Amino acid sequence: MHVTSIDRYGLEPGIVTEWSLQPADGAVTESEVPPSYNQHFHLETARTHGMGRSVWMAAAFDLPGELNRLALDLALRLFISRHDTLHTGFEVGEFTTTRMGLDPDGTHIETSEPLKFDSTEDLRAHLKKRFTTVCDPLTFPAYTFATVEREEHYTVLSAFDHTLVDGYSLVIALGELRQIYEGLIALPDLTDHEAVDAVMSRLGDPGSFVRYCELEADALLPVDNDPRIREWARFYEICGGTSPSFPLELGVEGGKPAPQGADVRVLLDEELTATFDEICLSAGGSVFTGILTAMGLSVHSYTGRSTLPLQFPLHIRKDPRWADAIGWLTTSAPITVQITPDADFGASLAHTHASFRVALTLEGVTMAQVRDALGDKIRRTRTDVFMVSYIDYRKLPGTDDHDLLNAHHISNVTVADDAQFWISRTNRGLSLRSRFPDTETANETMVNFLTELDRILREVCARGVTPIGSVTEQLRDSSVGAGTPRI
Repeated sequence: MHVTSIDRYGLEPGIVTEWSLQPADGAVTESEVPPSYNQHFHLETARTHGMGRSVWMAAAFDLPGELNRLALDLALRLFISRHDTLHTGFEVGEFTTTRMGLDPDGTHIETSEPLKFDSTEDLRAHLKKRFTTVCDPLTFPAYTFATVEREEHYTVLSAFDHTLVDGYSLVIALGELRQIYEGLIALPDLTDHEAVDAVMSRLGDPGSFVRYCELEADALLPVDNDPRIREWARFYEICGGTSPSFPLELGVEGGKPAPQGADVRVLLDEELTATFDEICLSAGGSVFTGILTAMGLSVHSYTGRSTLPLQFPLHIRKDPRWADAIGWLTTSAPITVQITPDADFGASLAHTHASFRVALTLEGVTMAQVRDALGDKIRRTRTDVFMVSYIDYRKLPGTDDHDLLNAHHISNVTVADDAQFWISRTNRGLSLRSRFPDTETANETMVNFLTELDRILREVCARGVTPIGSVTEQLRDSSVGAGTPRI
């Protein structure tokens, strides 16, 4: 899966058709299930800033030959019927947010008039405009699909507002939609219900994201002396009583986002990624904590700053009920990169990885519980949160042929008042997508920061590090916040 943004998506021109779900009159009703914490946070931001800033994300894949329109129409309806998150949306008022639901059996797929585009730039601009309009959290349904047809192959895109999906969901959506569609293509008769049922029976239990939202709302508040809450309190103290912020100058005031800038680049190719992986393991770390350490060293080189607090998303799909569900099934975890006085990569990595292991012990407490427990001890000063995401797509099911499919995860370009980073590992190596304010200051900062990050990673790959068993053992035996687990 190639992770990119819409302005960097190298999509071949062709004939575009939009495929959208249309509920019948009276098919939409109110639901008593409240939004999840993530959804509420997202909807409040949308309510404050208004329509037109949808943080949508899309999955895209290519197939050879000619599009089978009847099969795709049925595949879309079957796919939507499987996932209850796609049956819901929200009505957002000044003081209330109400979940709305629909019966997928009372809907149909409506196709737009095909439009021909002769340039990638015009095609991207069209898709960005349509996805931003349709996949807005203040609309319902907040998702759509599109196809781009050419003489010898075509692209299928599925676009959703963030309230409905996370990055992991895009992998599930791409795999399922493709599997359903190709299964239907192979059938001699699409009206053969038994044959269609056989196609669908090959898929697992989709779970229920709406049920997850219901359970999250009923979760008990942790007790006052819960060590997980104490660890979050300690982290926010490090950040000055608010969420972490990227420590280099971005040229914006917190809470006043600027148009968003983006950078998409390969960090290390397949061979160097394998080398970096081996080096990080030998030093008691991992690829993720190794890159975080390199980021900390890059900041240190400009500021002399030895600590870099940030948050990272952590999926909550270990529970088999949510394993194949489409929804926003992530929580956030805190981590602090600690650079040693001599700025040694190996020793700093040991500290970073120890902090990462502590973060994993916080599993089970939601961000809603953290906010409720800490109350006015934390305040929101920015729209965005400085965070770094990491996904190893090689370990996700159904990704073996993503290169053959030209699979993409595409994000919208909106506004930003902080920096955020998405690291992805595939069979081709390590890549990085960066999101930041598109100001002169931020662009200069990001060029310098990412150039230094590149240099540090390649230097580590070239020189390696000496295993630091003594430092690692010392960290294992120490007590940090909620307790340092064994590495």
